[in-house]
Amino acid sequence: ANTKLPPEEVTKLLKKGAYLVDVRTKLEARMGIAPGATHISLFTLKRRMNELPRDRGIVLYCGTGGRAAKAKQILEAAGFKAFNGGGYKDIVKITGT
Repeated sequence: ANTKLPPEEVTKLLKKGAYLVDVRTKLEARMGIAPGATHISLFTLKRRMNELPRDRGIVLYCGTGGRAAKAKQILEAAGFKAFNGGGYKDIVKITGT
């Protein structure tokens, strides 16, 4: 199931103050992350959940949306309001404009 939100929905969430998280690897993040994003790789997400705000939506992105979907499941299971923002390129189109 493709849980990726359309760009206009992602834009709305970010305008409302959603917290943007890059769940890619350190290596990928080193090549650039989206403006305003926080990097927490999927591998460290469970350990670092306490760094995330519980009073805001969490928009996740990765390379194409696959890892963001996994991250969304992890966070939802822990009671967060999480959303799959899709891939890096999609997010940069939104945040970079």
